[in-house]
Amino acid sequence: MVITMEEKEIILKLHQNVEMGVVGIESIKDKIVSHDLLEVVLKQKKQYDSIKHALKPLCKKYGVEDKDLGAFVQMESDMMVNMKMMMDNTDEHIAKMMMEGTNKGLVQLEQLKNHYKGKDKKIIPIIDNLITYEHKNLDEFKKYL
Repeated sequence: MVITMEEKEIILKLHQNVEMGVVGIESIKDKIVSHDLLEVVLKQKKQYDSIKHALKPLCKKYGVEDKDLGAFVQMESDMMVNMKMMMDNTDEHIAKMMMEGTNKGLVQLEQLKNHYKGKDKKIIPIIDNLITYEHKNLDEFKKYL
């Protein structure tokens, strides 16, 4: 069975995907000791901000509210990071955590791309761009394993 998604649903899920990346980075950035790793993470956040900016016109066009995920999601992410880092706050562990989050995002992005059968030619390039960014991010994090 083929599942298709409409533009509004795709844009909402893209926005949530990017926003979840930002939330994860916000939860972990103050715990990173290594200057080099912090630079990688902050560069990733800039990429997410760039994608959010590219999504704004599409959010407006399709009536998608491009608001942040909220305080509860941030609090939940903070608690998860704190628990995971209690025993291990090394660069290797942080990179592994970031890779796990990135991989979850990639799975969702590939699903979005595969299920989108709409006609808006601006959506697929944004998904492709984000997928490319995420693969580059994985390569950056591999250096810390």
